[in-house]
Amino acid sequence: MAANDDVILSEEEIDVVMFDSDAELSKSAGTGRKSRVSYADNSDSDFQGSGSKRTPAPSKRGGRGGGRGRGRGAATASTRKNVDANGEELPEPPKARRGRPPKPKPVDEDGNPIEKPKATRGRKKAVVKELSDNEDDFDDGVYGNPAKRTPKGKARQTTFDEIVIPTKEPTFDPAQVGELAERHPDTYWRELATDTDPDSSADLPGRIDFIDEDHPLELLPHSITDQMALTGMSLSPDGTLLATFGSSGHVHIWDTDTFECLTTLRDRSETNIDEFFVGQFTPNSEYLIVGGKLKDRKRWSEADEDNHIMPCPLKIFNVLTGDVVSRLEGHSEEILCVKSVVYKGENYYVTTSQDGYIRRWHMDSDWVVLLDSKEVTDGVTCMAFTVSFLPNTGNRYFMASTDDHVTLMDLETCLIVQRFDPIYSSYCDCGKFVELAEEPLYQARKPVIAEDEEEGAASSSRVVASSLPEPTGPFAYFVTRGVELLDAEDNTVSSRPNTCTLHRLVYPTESNGSFELQEIRRYYHDDYLSNSWLIRLASNGRYILAPTLNGQVFVFSIATGQVTSVLRDHDTIEVRDCKFHPTKNLLFTCSDDGTVKAYRSIAKPKCLDASVEADVEMECATTVATSENERAQTSEFDSPQTATDSHFNGLKEGVESLAVRDLDSVVSDPPAAAVTVAVAEEDTKRDS
Repeated sequence: MAANDDVILSEEEIDVVMFDSDAELSKSAGTGRKSRVSYADNSDSDFQGSGSKRTPAPSKRGGRGGGRGRGRGAATASTRKNVDANGEELPEPPKARRGRPPKPKPVDEDGNPIEKPKATRGRKKAVVKELSDNEDDFDDGVYGNPAKRTPKGKARQTTFDEIVIPTKEPTFDPAQVGELAERHPDTYWRELATDTDPDSSADLPGRIDFIDEDHPLELLPHSITDQMALTGMSLSPDGTLLATFGSSGHVHIWDTDTFECLTTLRDRSETNIDEFFVGQFTPNSEYLIVGGKLKDRKRWSEADEDNHIMPCPLKIFNVLTGDVVSRLEGHSEEILCVKSVVYKGENYYVTTSQDGYIRRWHMDSDWVVLLDSKEVTDGVTCMAFTVSFLPNTGNRYFMASTDDHVTLMDLETCLIVQRFDPIYSSYCDCGKFVELAEEPLYQARKPVIAEDEEEGAASSSRVVASSLPEPTGPFAYFVTRGVELLDAEDNTVSSRPNTCTLHRLVYPTESNGSFELQEIRRYYHDDYLSNSWLIRLASNGRYILAPTLNGQVFVFSIATGQVTSVLRDHDTIEVRDCKFHPTKNLLFTCSDDGTVKAYRSIAKPKCLDASVEADVEMECATTVATSENERAQTSEFDSPQTATDSHFNGLKEGVESLAVRDLDSVVSDPPAAAVTVAVAEEDTKRDS
């Protein structure tokens, strides 16, 4: 090879030269860096050539290695070709893989690799084996042979004989309910007054039966007050105690005879804010269970504009000592109703809450120790208000006021039996079963214009009463009240008139039959404004006491729907609750003004008809003439006083003889008023 001939290098040799020149390149860069291009010396090269021949080396960039090197300084051994001592190349080692090491391929006994079948994309094809024409060759898998398989995409037809309907206990069995009602009669729900004499309430102790012009309510002078709003009341089973619940966190217990405060109950160990809404005495009046709202004393709620609401427990007080003997935890918001009930000899509490749940509490015989607690399976209700147990069902079923409708529930299974249609547009916050003293007049839901009126005369249109439809089975009467949606314009006036509604719940006559809730009539008045929730009704079987939001209490006749009286003794604020005394001539109402009003019914003497008055005057005139003749025949030794007494006695005997006559025109009483007037006139004559 000539000295001046160009030397042609292979790519491998070029790489070696370039990596060997990195050392000198780094030296030159460290000494002066005057030239950006340096030349590599071929003293360490693997080929023989002229010493004057130089190969340009790449410039160093950034000081992190040069050329294709991975590090700083001279090339490492890993960048050179793997050769043996004779210069022959060695095979390259396998490249490292990331992740898990590869699995060894399966081999047979001779070391030959075993090939796996290739995977197919998509769904595998269903392979259906041809079955024998003989049906005895296979069975349904009972005796070991494979069962018949149907190819996919073709459903097997199921016959009615193959359908197995699961058996379940009927939700309502009339026969079982009848036996249960005989063994465990439920009489506590009755509201009918025991005394039917309209004048007996003024003379004899007994419940209030009549409230009208002839039997008005008289306000009694007393002082039952609290520092804050009163939201509820409860009477003891014997009627001797009245408990009041309010926002002050106190429970006051009053004597219904003297109206004196006997004791005050308060949870002294509670560090947060208590507000009590409802309560119930135990059957022996030893304990009082109360519920309401519990608020965090140190936390404010912007949504409620009040202290933050905490989970609200039920608290059981000992009435004598005032101590809290038990706390029942379970509701997350305000407790709106509590009922104590005995079912099959076991004690239960039933509570409702604003959290939308109705809970059953199984208590021990002392009504204090909790045995278990269970919620009624619902999941739909937003707010649950009141409960009332169905008559003649042994306390197994109860009706709950939930949202804008009522729901029938089973106490034993804690399941919903039936949900009825909405009654009000916003809330149905109160409902209770009542036993009526007289049959009500049926009222059609829509107004019907009489034949003698014009169709355009809307102001004179009236609802024509008709006969009540015959029920198909046993039934019970049910009274509700509710709240309507507000007017969209100013949100101050309800979109519908406020009403109370009388229903008739017809029981099914067959197992798993449906209940029927029939609307009998609605009670309303132009001045009846009650569009505020958490207001409770009261009834004695003849009247409905309907509180309002402006301090009034309307008295509706259940039979006719007429307003017989209006109580206006509270301030212009909500009246929350009202109670008839079970045995005394007393009626209680409580309001947000912090007072309780007590009333009694008085009987006014009734006036006689004109024909009856004429008969009385004729009989009195005859009696007076007879008395005058007798006085003329009196001995001269008789004193004037003796003659006058004889005349008075004769007049009295004549009037009494008239009183025993059968006067068909007299409404209810004998002419006692005429007797009183005649006797008074004779007293005046005698005195004169």
